[in-house]
Amino acid sequence: MRNIIERALKTFFEAFISSLVITLPNADLTDTAVLTSIIIGAIATGISALLNFALNCIDKKKERE
Repeated sequence: MRNIIERALKTFFEAFISSLVITLPNADLTDTAVLTSIIIGAIATGISALLNFALNCIDKKKERE
């Protein structure tokens, strides 16, 4: 279980950092649209990581039954 959480968090941070690296050099951080898109991307990545975690837990529970 701990391994799954670590992998989900690692995936979240990797995707978030890579999106920042791509976005920030050309971004005007005073523009609220840019900040909103960065936040939306981070939230979407987090949701994806949590969904994968939940699905993995469900699959493991089914295997035990």
